[in-house]
Amino acid sequence: MSVRGNSCRKMKTVAKKEFKDLLKEKTFILAIVIQLFIASFSTFLVIGLTSFYDPTALGDVDIEGVNIGVVGTEDDELYKVLIDNNVRTYLYDDFIPAYGDFFDRRIDAIIVTPLGTAGGTDLLNVDIYLPKSEIKATVVSLQLKEPLEEYEQSVRDVRTQRLPGYSPIDFNIIERGRFASSTFFEFVYVALLPLLVFTPAFISGGLIIDFITEEYERKTMDLLLASPASLLEIVSGKALLAILIVPLQSFVWILLLSMNRISVNNSLQILLVVTMIAAVLVFSSTMIAVFFRDRGVAQLLYSLVLIFLFMSSYLFTNSPLNLVSRLSINSITALESWTWTGIYLLLAFVLYVATILVIKNDPDNI
Repeated sequence: MSVRGNSCRKMKTVAKKEFKDLLKEKTFILAIVIQLFIASFSTFLVIGLTSFYDPTALGDVDIEGVNIGVVGTEDDELYKVLIDNNVRTYLYDDFIPAYGDFFDRRIDAIIVTPLGTAGGTDLLNVDIYLPKSEIKATVVSLQLKEPLEEYEQSVRDVRTQRLPGYSPIDFNIIERGRFASSTFFEFVYVALLPLLVFTPAFISGGLIIDFITEEYERKTMDLLLASPASLLEIVSGKALLAILIVPLQSFVWILLLSMNRISVNNSLQILLVVTMIAAVLVFSSTMIAVFFRDRGVAQLLYSLVLIFLFMSSYLFTNSPLNLVSRLSINSITALESWTWTGIYLLLAFVLYVATILVIKNDPDNI
């Protein structure tokens, strides 16, 4: 057997040993379960999260069962707008009975219509009383948003004509078949997908530190070095496992997203990019762990490096996160995408060479 083949066999042996130990690591298993839950129920989570930070994302959803109490008369312009928009209203001629029903939860909100009209000159003030529950208040606000905007525009149309020198501007808008992206679309492909596929890479960067520093802290590195394997082969076997588990996890997450009817284009190239970034993080962590040999110090430095890389990624367009987003929606040319994939491959190779040099210069290297 050649020297290279014997070295590969030793690396595989170390990787298998670490894989068996990894399956017993409760923290790692918990992280996998959390990611599995997010990927499996991504559709429900996305709808919930998008509605949380942008309630208007649910504007196209039919909301039933919301009862609105209106204090006013049938001739009120706002009341007519609410009726025209199919809002379930209950008309009151006084605020006190409306408040009583609101307190007893017979109605979900109260609207006090303004005293004036669109043709008048008085300030039109609309008072709205919503429940304390944030979720229910959001649902009611969604139902009232469109009618209130319609009422506001109708008042503006009447009153602006009385302004001195008023002359409406005629806009000639040409439709080109382009539509604004939805919040759901943005959240899935800008936040959820990159987060899912890169989380295993972030975890692997921390895992390789634990793999190496635990050997030093438990005084077992000397036993490993007493075996036929060298320090380079031992560390390479550990790094190999840390890198290989990343595309496997990311593939499962992409598959689960597809099962949730979230289409992901260029899956193979996305997995390649994720693998390259995982290699960059793992090799960086390996150098830190071999040099410092202290788990706490190494994890702290890795966290700082990770934050720096994450923040600096926003300085250029095709950062790993953006590149995955653009690949997933097929909004990047093949030349541009493969150019940046090659750049990350080159970066991973440079760090691999640097890792070899750090290990060879280590005093314990055999």
